[in-house]
Amino acid sequence: MNLLLLLLRRSRGAVILAVCFGLVTGAASAGLIAHINAVLASGGTLADRGTVLGFMALGVLMLGARIASQLLLTRLQTGTTFALRDELSQRILATPLRRLEELGTHRLLATLVDDVQSVTQGLLCLPPLLINGGIILGCLTWLAVMSRVVFFALLIFAILGVASYLLPTRRIVGLLRESRRTDDRFFRDLRSLTNGLKELKLHRERRAAFLTQELFPTAEELKQLQVRVSTLHTFTTSWGMSLFFFFIGLLLFALPGIAPVSPSTLVGYTLAVLYLQQPLDSTMTLLPMLGAGTVALQHIDALALASPAPTEETLPPARLTASPARIDLVGVTHAYRREGEDTPFTLGPIHLTLRPGEVLFVVGGNGSGKTTLAKLITGLYAPESGELRVDGKPVAEAEREQYRQLFSTVFSDFHLFDTLLGLAPGAVAERARAYLQRLQLDRKVRIDASGALSTTELSAGQRKRLALLTAYLEDRPVYLFDEWAADQDPMFKEVFYRELLPDLKAAGKAVVVISHDNRYFDVADRLVRLDSGAIVADESQKRNTDGSEPSPAASPSAASGTGLRL
Repeated sequence: MNLLLLLLRRSRGAVILAVCFGLVTGAASAGLIAHINAVLASGGTLADRGTVLGFMALGVLMLGARIASQLLLTRLQTGTTFALRDELSQRILATPLRRLEELGTHRLLATLVDDVQSVTQGLLCLPPLLINGGIILGCLTWLAVMSRVVFFALLIFAILGVASYLLPTRRIVGLLRESRRTDDRFFRDLRSLTNGLKELKLHRERRAAFLTQELFPTAEELKQLQVRVSTLHTFTTSWGMSLFFFFIGLLLFALPGIAPVSPSTLVGYTLAVLYLQQPLDSTMTLLPMLGAGTVALQHIDALALASPAPTEETLPPARLTASPARIDLVGVTHAYRREGEDTPFTLGPIHLTLRPGEVLFVVGGNGSGKTTLAKLITGLYAPESGELRVDGKPVAEAEREQYRQLFSTVFSDFHLFDTLLGLAPGAVAERARAYLQRLQLDRKVRIDASGALSTTELSAGQRKRLALLTAYLEDRPVYLFDEWAADQDPMFKEVFYRELLPDLKAAGKAVVVISHDNRYFDVADRLVRLDSGAIVADESQKRNTDGSEPSPAASPSAASGTGLRL
């Protein structure tokens, strides 16, 4: 039913029209059976021109209504499937990053691949099911008109038959839910397989343990669940099909001894039941697929993803300045549970200020909260208490998307796209080529007129340089680098700290650098030390020659026309 509601939300009018065509199909089918029964009962004496024309008209009507219903629902199903995939992608992007990290990449991939496919197959079942429903309803109506006594017997038999079919079907739906949960674990194992290829190849015992304790058992459990679903479905479908012949036997051999039934009624009911065998068989075959689609749709809803983000037209008017004079974190905290720990880890309360033309280093041991702080600074995590302020004005929840546009970042787990997405390639082509040369990538990578990169198959350090190039082209007021130099050779570390960071500072950018390279701490204007989620030191690194505090950095407006001097 959830799938039908999904179609109704997409286009209520098209669904209603398709159902009407399905009912017309059923009525025409019942009319055809009535004509056949009348001719058979008369011994062929009613096969005159009017009967033939009526039979042909009903046949054309049934064919036309069936095609119209199928086309309407199929087009609606196709549109709904692609709309669901698009909406799901938008909802994932609109969901807070912390929620997505809790769900895990494997669950999101399973949803985008398996759940969407199951919903698609379930939607494909709806057109024939609705048409079959119209045919069954039309035939049952004609049978009720023909003989109420026999129809009452048919109704009792049908209720018992449907009950005997639905009881194991409920078990099938339960197995489908269990299979879907197992599928999440299977995708997790597949992700471990692809991401851990080097480690598995280098350690025979780990490889054997992974296969025998993780991947193979999960795959075997998934296989057993699917076999059980298939077995139950085979038994229930075969039982459902045998009920037709049980009823025909009851109709021909038992019912005439209980109540008087005319030969024409017996022939008509036999014809109708045999005719209904095909749509009912199709319905019983499609119901498990419909159940799988319903389970998949429920699983998508259970992810609790956010609604799609507002478009440019629906965003509130921009209240945040594009070149802020300062960004403040005021009493910001964030708590989360780390793997293997019973108590949550709390970062904060954090009091921190970012200013243009200032290089801020964030240092601390592993697990001190540096990357979490970076995600709070950039608005990827929402603070649980405290607030972000831009030029003294608090950032409201509706403005968080605008706030994130102030930052260009290269995180330690960054992703490198194959194209300069979101950047006008013609306007940045020359700058991109200059940056490639400055980053010593001009012999490795080329950028064509459309902004496509010739390759991203580079070393870890070179990939980070390419990510840095993208960040340069974005030209945002704040830059954040999370352990950017960790994969660079000594020569390029020197370039990064002694040349690239000062260039960004000279361009009036606020720069935040998470680093362990203590030999370059003198590059920072301020050094913030984190320990166990708290700032334990916020030190000014530079003073004028007379010992006084350095003068405030030039305003961003004064440097807005300079660009990056690379």
